[in-house]
Amino acid sequence: MERNIEKMAEFFNHRAEGYEKHMLKLQDIDSYYKSLSKEIISTNDKIEVLDLGCGTGLELKEIFKKCPNANITGIDMSESMLELLKEKYSSFSNQIKLINGSYLNISFSENKYDYVISSMTMHHFTHEVKRQLYSKIKACLKKEIGIYIEGDYVVDDEKEAEYLSHYHEKLKFLKEELYHIDIPFTVDTQKALLLKAGFNNVNVIFHKEKSAIFIAS
Repeated sequence: MERNIEKMAEFFNHRAEGYEKHMLKLQDIDSYYKSLSKEIISTNDKIEVLDLGCGTGLELKEIFKKCPNANITGIDMSESMLELLKEKYSSFSNQIKLINGSYLNISFSENKYDYVISSMTMHHFTHEVKRQLYSKIKACLKKEIGIYIEGDYVVDDEKEAEYLSHYHEKLKFLKEELYHIDIPFTVDTQKALLLKAGFNNVNVIFHKEKSAIFIAS
């Protein structure tokens, strides 16, 4: 077993303070993060948004610009990151509900959310885990109008196979817990998984180098 493999929550707790600086080096705030909210319609209504793997809330800034009265439910395994999110968005505290835990194990209310958003968090899961999670996301969106927005790392076919092989090799030495192991997929794989989970339409609205944003409805 490689010594640098950490449990998911521990990995992000240890890196909470420098997380935003690190992410902003990787992602252009004016393209990636603004594109994440591109499909969100500006409104003063109290819309419902579920943010999976919300971390420190980098994606929330643009959402609150467009929807100042949005109610946000954020789920993340890192307590340290959630504390930073609370501090940063203290003026919206009555609109934000934070849950410290794994969104894989937490139930979502069906037919509740106008938008579900995830940013740079889904690349830790296998095909089947993702398919099941996407089905759960589809069910929690408001029928006919709900939209799922996912931004994540993407790779080519060769790299996808390489990451998956590496992942399964590591699992031989790990217990059945969530560890921080990257297994990003291709754009085509992601689209296929979302369609298989029950979404009718999947579009890529942003694709730059190793990042892509998917819109599913």
